[in-house]
Amino acid sequence: MDYIIYGIITGCILIIASIGFSMVWKTENFLNIAHGQMLLIGAYMAYLFKSVLNFPFALSMICSVIATAVLGLLFAKVFYFPVRKSGILVLLFTSIGLSWVIYGVVQAIVGPQIRTFGLETSNMIELFGRQLLSYQELLIILISIVCVIVLHFILTKTKNGKGFRAMAENRDLAQIRGINSKKLSDYVWLISSGLAGLAGILLAMTGTLNMELGWQQILIIMSVVIVGGMGNLYGTMLAALIIGLSMDVSTMIVPTSYRTAIAFVIVILVLLIRPQGLSKGGAH
Repeated sequence: MDYIIYGIITGCILIIASIGFSMVWKTENFLNIAHGQMLLIGAYMAYLFKSVLNFPFALSMICSVIATAVLGLLFAKVFYFPVRKSGILVLLFTSIGLSWVIYGVVQAIVGPQIRTFGLETSNMIELFGRQLLSYQELLIILISIVCVIVLHFILTKTKNGKGFRAMAENRDLAQIRGINSKKLSDYVWLISSGLAGLAGILLAMTGTLNMELGWQQILIIMSVVIVGGMGNLYGTMLAALIIGLSMDVSTMIVPTSYRTAIAFVIVILVLLIRPQGLSKGGAH
């Protein structure tokens, strides 16, 4: 049961981390490798607000998510939008270069030391006399559920959400139909980067802050998006839970150091059996 609980928590964090990556893939049509470093920025921003500026942790989370969202949009406008017409390979290599720049700048500012938020250990929730999970872990699950519900509402009930789905299906046709693709792209980058920052904070809550966080997570995030069906948001959510559970439950059998490799084993199996992923590509 402990492994299943840990797997659900990992899956919930992966949902938040992967949705934004999938949204950018669907609207911009390239793999944004720098998305992983937005998790790094989000985690260290929260550390800055809490430990340096002495903000309450909840306020630190909010400020960090907002700051990461704005930075993500700024990166898009400065580095990606000007080379958009140069093709997906240029965008891909731009994102790889930006990843190293972010990594270097963050390390220069905070140093290579491993850090923690220094949160107090929360009480455990008991059921039938057995300790299941802590209140912090329950909070992570609840935050993930809220994010999924809010995103579903935005996509299905709002004008911008419907515009995003139209642009994801066919950007040129959406523009012909009067949808402001530039404005929607800005929203996508804000949401994507903000969610990445939130995922980075939640990851650091369950472990430590270290400079390799972005590089470690981007490979798993890409695995989730491939298994879910490239660009399919709901497939991505399902794949995140499957991979999260698989990685943590597998540690009952294989050493913990091979935990990440399980994600790639699942990718290989899915590509062999169902190349399009768990569901066909699309924003629905």
